Amino acid sequence: MSTPPPTPPASPPPAPPPGAEPHPESVDYETVGTEPRDLPPRSTLESFLSEFLGAVPEVRDSLLVAADALLDAARALIDAVDRALHTAGDDQPRAT
Repeated sequence: MSTPPPTPPASPPPAPPPGAEPHPESVDYETVGTEPRDLPPRSTLESFLSEFLGAVPEVRDSLLVAADALLDAARALIDAVDRALHTAGDDQPRAT
């Protein structure tokens, strides 16, 4: 019986090209997430709202009160529809 020829040693993995991202497991734990990242530019609406609300606190408070009132109105509407559905006569079909 003859023994099979020895297999050549496996070649090391190719080195990453310069400027390539390192493998995630090769990055030091303490440096993960500390690299600088550019944020996308703010939209026109975001810029307008942040400047408007930051410059005039009274307007911000008024908008918050108005938003709260809109939420209350929506809740009242939902409650009214719910009551109307549950108090419908038995001879009328109910929407569910």
